[in-house]
Amino acid sequence: MFRNLLKRKILAKYLLLSISLMLLNGCSKSQETIVEQPNDEFSYEVECTSCEITYTDKSNGTKTVKHTTGKWEYKFDQKISFELKLSIKTSLSSQQTINAYILKNKEAVFGDVGYNQTTITYDTQNARGSAVYGSYKNTDTGNGGNTGGSTKPTSSVCGAKNKSGGYCKRVVVGGGRCWQHR
Repeated sequence: MFRNLLKRKILAKYLLLSISLMLLNGCSKSQETIVEQPNDEFSYEVECTSCEITYTDKSNGTKTVKHTTGKWEYKFDQKISFELKLSIKTSLSSQQTINAYILKNKEAVFGDVGYNQTTITYDTQNARGSAVYGSYKNTDTGNGGNTGGSTKPTSSVCGAKNKSGGYCKRVVVGGGRCWQHR
């Protein structure tokens, strides 16, 4: 009888220990936090004077906005996996500056400054972009210093996004970024 009582106590302690270990393992697994990766948020941002904007919208269709002046934005409110395309043409005949950018999580990932017309595309899957920018044409007809050569130096505006949300307007000979935004 004493042996039976001893066996029951040992068995009870073993079961209690086993149950305790299972509960501890169960608790530690339930306390794990699962961190989900946020979806990348894409958007377009354009700044121009009297221009027509054609863009790919969230349903991968083409939309056009006419006579836009100032800053224009379009945000995708869902995850996208197609190529983004943005085309801008100025409505005025005079030279106009166009700032066109594709943003990912509110940071410019592709785009630059063009003149009179700009087309940019960005592949969201491979993070690659391509662009065609209108270039600045010097309309100065003065004869000072012109030796009749056929090549003109190309210039472009820096276009880097600054802290205030605007874009750098420094003219850079030969294109690219200015000294401050290199």
